[in-house]
Amino acid sequence: MPLAVVTGANRGLGLETSRVLVARGWRVILAARREAEGRRAAARLAGGPGEATAWALDVGDPASVAAFAERARTERLSIDALVENAGVYLSRADAAAFRESLAVNVLGPIALLDGVAPLLARGAQVVMVSSGMGQLSGLPTELRRKVEAIRDRDGLRALAAELEAGAGSSGGGAYLAYSASKAMLNAATRFLAGELAPRGIHLNAVCPGWVRTEMGGAGAPRSVEEGARGIVWAATLPPDGPSGGFFRDGRPVAW
Repeated sequence: MPLAVVTGANRGLGLETSRVLVARGWRVILAARREAEGRRAAARLAGGPGEATAWALDVGDPASVAAFAERARTERLSIDALVENAGVYLSRADAAAFRESLAVNVLGPIALLDGVAPLLARGAQVVMVSSGMGQLSGLPTELRRKVEAIRDRDGLRALAAELEAGAGSSGGGAYLAYSASKAMLNAATRFLAGELAPRGIHLNAVCPGWVRTEMGGAGAPRSVEEGARGIVWAATLPPDGPSGGFFRDGRPVAW
């Protein structure tokens, strides 16, 4: 039975992605910041051909990420798909909001990937759930230049520190905190895919579109089922599938 880890899996896109994988016979670990909510979500998926269990994980907390990775190593997991879905969109634009947006949307997912990378099976799939708001065309010119220049973790962390220190000075408010973090996640997708390629592991970023979730709001045009479809596609790619790309509904989109 293949194994998937899905973050932010207690609701919305994460829960729907987990539901589809369980229905296809996967074992899914639903990683959720509130473990009780994760357990309730996993119970809703019981009875399918696959299995669902819940583990605690706050991707914005380095200690929580480290504990999750240590538990995964202790249990000797062999992970066939890692879906990094957890994310935040905050209405504030202060330094704390920038710090949390960057921690949850980009730095935490990379730390989690680094922590469990040795446990990824050969040919595994890694999916970074991104957003169209992270496309470079939507960023201020100078910020776009800096994101395009990211080549490694050091460059990513340096830009994160700069954005946090200058929170609000470039305008854009909460929108900028979210879009910058997702653009940086997209930039990381490219260099991380190169690192994992020798093991036959694919890593791609996916934009689910504007979806009717707690984050997207009731007025969003896409259903959760529609949004999750592209995530599941990327999590179940064949061995000759793409890597290092940015996709929506299984089709490439502009960075």
